[in-house]
Amino acid sequence: MTTSDPDVARLLEMAASADPEEVDRAQQLAVAGMRADPRLQVIAAQAFDRARVLAGRPQKFGTQAVTEDGRRVPWPIDPGTTDSERAKWGIAALPRLVDGLDEAPLVDKATLRLVLRRRRQQLSEHQRAAAALDVCARGLEPLAARCAGAVVAAYWPIGGELDPRPLAQQLRASCSARLALPVVVEDELTFCPWEGDEDLQPAGFGALGPSLALGQVRPDVVLAPLVGCDRRGGRLGQGKGFYDKVVARLGDVFFVGVAFDCQVLPAIPTDALDRRLDAVLTDREWIALSG
Repeated sequence: MTTSDPDVARLLEMAASADPEEVDRAQQLAVAGMRADPRLQVIAAQAFDRARVLAGRPQKFGTQAVTEDGRRVPWPIDPGTTDSERAKWGIAALPRLVDGLDEAPLVDKATLRLVLRRRRQQLSEHQRAAAALDVCARGLEPLAARCAGAVVAAYWPIGGELDPRPLAQQLRASCSARLALPVVVEDELTFCPWEGDEDLQPAGFGALGPSLALGQVRPDVVLAPLVGCDRRGGRLGQGKGFYDKVVARLGDVFFVGVAFDCQVLPAIPTDALDRRLDAVLTDREWIALSG
């Protein structure tokens, strides 16, 4: 098999796709043709790394980059891979890969949103309901002291988001927490007191929330929806920046990301303005990230 430059360019594009099937096809074609064209060794390795990224795993070789506070760094790498193994695939040693990250395929927010939304859509209604109860059981103890008598902002789940309402109601019952829900007002998020579901109304983007006539409250704890997160507090939202802006405006609030376990990744791209989470609560664990 001989490969023209346009063929190589197309394989490079496929190997950096957000579509797992296209990435897999790129790897197969690159492996099949790399004896005739050694350039394809690198593409095969890049596709292998990309496939691991799209599966939510550390990469093997170190060919993929992600932004951390706006600066390019390697997507987390399997520490068992050696430079001699990289050399077999025509890949530079790790220090040189790190120096050349400006040209590395980027794992961006748009790609991860596609991956994570697919993953979330695969959950059954039974799994979603069980996860909401598991989050309630796991979150009550670590949140109890902080939420006693405090204002806790939950959210009305949309688009397959994990339901935080059982946890919020339990915090009200056991800790005397005062509850709130978000309402979108002129492209800004605000919070209104949530006494019950009877008088809720459309609050933006398909969610329900209290009437603005009830006034606004400042939450002490914010239970935030997300598309994805990592164990360092990186949060991937819907892309509108509502929570980043409101939490920055509120200042000293305890910011908790609520997620299915399958939404936790090795890394999340972050920019300088992204607000990191103080804790992550999933159906499997509580991840404390700050005091």
